[in-house]
Amino acid sequence: MKHNIDVMEKFYSYLKKRYTQLDMKGNLNIAWKLVIRDSVIFVFVLWALTFILFINGEKEWRGTFGDMFGAVNALFSGLAFAGLIITLIMQHEELKLQRQELKQTNEELEGQKKEFEEQNKTLKVQRFENTLFNMLSQQQEITNNLNISGNEITGRNVFRYFYKEASFQAKDAYVSFTTMGIVGLIRGTNNIHSYSSAHGIELFDHYFRHLYRIFKYINDSKLIDVNDKYEYASIVRAQLSEYELLMLFYNALNVKEDGIYKFKSLIETYALLNNIRKKELARKNDLNLYLETAYRL
Repeated sequence: MKHNIDVMEKFYSYLKKRYTQLDMKGNLNIAWKLVIRDSVIFVFVLWALTFILFINGEKEWRGTFGDMFGAVNALFSGLAFAGLIITLIMQHEELKLQRQELKQTNEELEGQKKEFEEQNKTLKVQRFENTLFNMLSQQQEITNNLNISGNEITGRNVFRYFYKEASFQAKDAYVSFTTMGIVGLIRGTNNIHSYSSAHGIELFDHYFRHLYRIFKYINDSKLIDVNDKYEYASIVRAQLSEYELLMLFYNALNVKEDGIYKFKSLIETYALLNNIRKKELARKNDLNLYLETAYRL
């Protein structure tokens, strides 16, 4: 009995190995045909050997053998064994297909996940840009509406007028004097805080408050990556004219929010003074009032 089981196990191993070899080569149909053919041949050979032994054996041995392994029982047992082998191989193949389908499904889900993440990122960027460009449009409107009462100077020209041409009264420890523009006022008093005392300087309050909010929006936004924030800040910086930058330079050193020069911090973070005309500053040493990052990309 043990010998029969060993024979069957060896035959099963042979069929499985043969099937796997053909399957790896892509000959799946041929593999099934060979498995079925070899199984049927094995069963009939086993049955034929049993029958021959039964015919040629001694009478007493045939009686004992007939009781243990009838010819018919041997045939049906062999066919059952062949069917079992085929079933096991079919189950193996089915599990293999299921694993492949599961792998493909996981790959599709992973692809859909990445696509969704990209779409979500795109939507966030669009939301951010819509708000930013609306703010820039409003900033441009604020700039265009700047004007000096009784004077035809409007828009960006107002910055140049205040920085170089406006007449201001100032005094030092000894005498009062008249000076031209913010640049002359700071030079004459040797004090950057004389900027905030210049007559009519409140004209720029709305302009600088809104400009600060634009950069603060970029800095605080969670809709874009950190690496992209500098690029958007550079876009806004590119909109600023020469005298807007010069006025911004001194405004950020004179206006506090909650006791902190918050705009100064943003200027240094995003190099907003990168394009400033350094020779136009009131004093050469004024460059040291900001960190080097305010001037470099």
